[in-house]
Amino acid sequence: MASIISSTTLTTTTKAQWHFVLHGGCSETCADADRQRETIENLQAVAESVTRALNQGATAKEAVVLAVAGLEDCPTFNAGHGAALNENGIHQLEAGLVDGASKTYGAVGLLETTKNPIRLANELLEHGPHTIMVGTAADDMAKKLGLETVPNSYFSTAFRKGLWERSKGNKIVSGANGTVGAVVLDSYGQLAAGGSTGGGTGKMDGRLGDTAILGAGLYADDRTLRDAARQALLPVSQAGASCAVLAIDANGESIVESNARHFPVAWGSSSSPSPKSVIHPTTIPVLQTHEIYHDDQLVIGHSRYPSTRGHTLAAFKTDVKSLFALTLDEFLRAMNTLRTINSALRKFYHVERCALITEGKDVLSIWPLHGLGRDWKPIMSDVKEYHKTFPGYVSSHDGPMMASEQLDDICSKIRSVSGLSEPLNYRFDGPDDDKNLFARIIRGELPQYRVWEDEEHVAFLTPFANADGFTVLVPRVHLSSDILSLEEQSYTKLMAAAHGMAGMLMKAFDTQQCGMIFEGFEIDYAHVKLIPIHSPADAPLDAVASFHETYQGYVSSLQGPICQNCPELVRTSQALRRNIRPPESVTPPRSWSNPDRHLLTVLQDPWYKRLFTIQDTLFHTSTDFFHKSHGYQYCLVPSTTDAVSSPMGLGSDSLPVSVSLLGQPTYLADSMQFALEYFLRIRDPVPGVYYVSTSFRGEDHDARHVNQFHHVECELRGSFAQGIKIAEGYILNLVARLLRDYEAIIQASTADGTGRLDHLTSLHDYAKSHGGGFPQITFDDALSLPTMQDGKDAITWRPVSESDLSKGRTLTPLGEKRLLEHFGGGPVWLTEMDHLSVPFYQAYTDPGHTKARCADLLLGKGEVLGLGERHVSAGEVWDALDLHRVPDKEKYRWYAGIRESKPLQTVGWGMGIERFLAWVFRHDDIRDMLIVPRLKGMSFAP
Repeated sequence: MASIISSTTLTTTTKAQWHFVLHGGCSETCADADRQRETIENLQAVAESVTRALNQGATAKEAVVLAVAGLEDCPTFNAGHGAALNENGIHQLEAGLVDGASKTYGAVGLLETTKNPIRLANELLEHGPHTIMVGTAADDMAKKLGLETVPNSYFSTAFRKGLWERSKGNKIVSGANGTVGAVVLDSYGQLAAGGSTGGGTGKMDGRLGDTAILGAGLYADDRTLRDAARQALLPVSQAGASCAVLAIDANGESIVESNARHFPVAWGSSSSPSPKSVIHPTTIPVLQTHEIYHDDQLVIGHSRYPSTRGHTLAAFKTDVKSLFALTLDEFLRAMNTLRTINSALRKFYHVERCALITEGKDVLSIWPLHGLGRDWKPIMSDVKEYHKTFPGYVSSHDGPMMASEQLDDICSKIRSVSGLSEPLNYRFDGPDDDKNLFARIIRGELPQYRVWEDEEHVAFLTPFANADGFTVLVPRVHLSSDILSLEEQSYTKLMAAAHGMAGMLMKAFDTQQCGMIFEGFEIDYAHVKLIPIHSPADAPLDAVASFHETYQGYVSSLQGPICQNCPELVRTSQALRRNIRPPESVTPPRSWSNPDRHLLTVLQDPWYKRLFTIQDTLFHTSTDFFHKSHGYQYCLVPSTTDAVSSPMGLGSDSLPVSVSLLGQPTYLADSMQFALEYFLRIRDPVPGVYYVSTSFRGEDHDARHVNQFHHVECELRGSFAQGIKIAEGYILNLVARLLRDYEAIIQASTADGTGRLDHLTSLHDYAKSHGGGFPQITFDDALSLPTMQDGKDAITWRPVSESDLSKGRTLTPLGEKRLLEHFGGGPVWLTEMDHLSVPFYQAYTDPGHTKARCADLLLGKGEVLGLGERHVSAGEVWDALDLHRVPDKEKYRWYAGIRESKPLQTVGWGMGIERFLAWVFRHDDIRDMLIVPRLKGMSFAP
């Protein structure tokens, strides 16, 4: 469990509002009702003590120590008294504390006798002499400081001993981990966070976890709160492990993010009369590894707590408090997506139908109903239940028969909202001899409690309701009870009616949610069950449904036990994802060749819609990689420069584009790499800078060159090898993101029509087989390969200057192609080029200044990314300008000057976005990767 605080503190001398959040550790097991109540009560007691302390002026750090020590003293939590036992039956405890006011940190680990590890961590934070202490030395320090010590047996409880007994001979018991922690913003604007744990049950002797470690269990961060919380949680979620994040910033905004089943939390502030304690459910219903489908509205995937085989969840990406508060269009869009998913689930699991269940919030469940025959027959459960208030789930169980007086009252309440009045419309759009129960109700042949109707639908109360207001909605025509398989028009009309009826129920009962169930095994007639959610005074306790291989005659929104075979669940999700209806195949229309036609083609052709989506993902993935993962800062760079980075000189790899800007001659930038080198020197110690922007070149356009293209460029402090590592990590991360989110779209859009994605799907294994990166070969070694030898009509390299072969060599497109073929088509770094064949700014590898410390990443059809280490000193810059015979070298005096001011070893690289995307789509013409082209001799709007 991670705690995050923003490193920003408020500079104020007057008291402001205080805020705190506490937690009792995340868990995948669902404790019984008594233990859940005990957890909430203990958390509440500690929260109230923290409230009193903050009201009396306690600092954030003091409140954190008080809170964590209080949680350590509770036998309910895995910290202090109640901590887990290791493989040898010994308690080894750890704790950490970070103070945002003083920017100090203290941590302890492997304690066996210190009663409250958080208090010893506080002593280290305040007095040192070290930041971290572990083991016997730490326990001895606690004694010397007068902190309370206890025998190791003090920490034991019957519950933890039971878990330890079950862990013998096994891996760490599932759900037996956990921590406690607190994050506090005090009335002086100061932040602090702390955590404590006994570790995992059955952990190895001497194992130190991450709870006490700054940057692992504790964070102090200047990112936005939700971004910081999700960034901390994402890698753990992707690995399939349980984790939660508690976060608070300097403005008192708090966030809880959890991928675990249970996460007990408490929170309070000076503006609230008393703190609140609850067991928080997961905020990530579907793990990425379990996804089978997603779009901009929903993420759909297998539940890791299945109630039946194939149990699937659909979660809204936005914060949806009430399903039926969505606009009708949004609701219908979601329900039509689920209809498509239902079809895929039926085929994949070989079932006749699926059920849908939702509590009316942001998650819907789909159950494949196993064990059914092709012919419908009634299947019902004998279990009866009735709840005056929401028990924490909705189910299709019948309730005991309600008294007619109660039904009359409920009916009147709903009619007061729906406006239904006598006479009723008893028209049934079917034969009069249809004896189905619902047909007879519609015709008015049976007593009923009708609450609403229109020309195509009727809604009435069931007398066997498990909650007040339980309503059945049916069409006037007898349709199959398999709602998710109805033909589109009937389904859409029924869903629109359900949306309206649910809204009426919520208004009638003054509720925020309404449950909904499609099932259909009591009556073979299409019917939607709508269940108002009557909120209790206190949050309901959680429970776990039994797992059933076959349909038992009811469905429920309760989830089952945690999946015991996670790798198999991942494989099943991957297989099902491939079976979801693939996007329509598209190919580039090559509309750039006709500028008059291109403008409207972009608005109409699906190729450009997909390209736009992928471009957007590339941009945001790039910013996530550089800023969030590596702490690089973004640079807003101009588009003009007096000093192009590839000037007219030996080694220039482009023609500058000269322009007149308000009468001043200048150039459109072919790259703003020089600006990145400048920005990198503004602040210490920024590890790197980057941008995503346009660049310009003056050559005639062709399949590999355009006049305005787009660059991802970065400059970082460090060596050539570090630059290679960052570039490879970027490519691998970007490919993984594109496959995760858009595999089907890319597969349906490969320009060669093959649909093959092996160049993407095999990239990670390719890198792994080469030691975690891409293979490298020097220019000279490449030319010595047998496949690179020139033939009569096969030129693999050419001289930079036809008149002077000593000026350096460069590969031809054929040479790049053959080198890629030599490495099996995978990416390869071409390194140590002749210095005169590359621009002047690349560092030297040798005293003779003949070779450059640079590299081109060959990918697909050729170079996609260029990388190089820079000159450190001003003298090296001037020497290189002379060596490359750069005209008007005075324009680069500033470039040498920044090295006199701040000499740094830096390395930078730039990737051509259009070339990269051409490789992704297996295409050979980058002009198709431009939505708004700028090509020499052609004019495009806008």
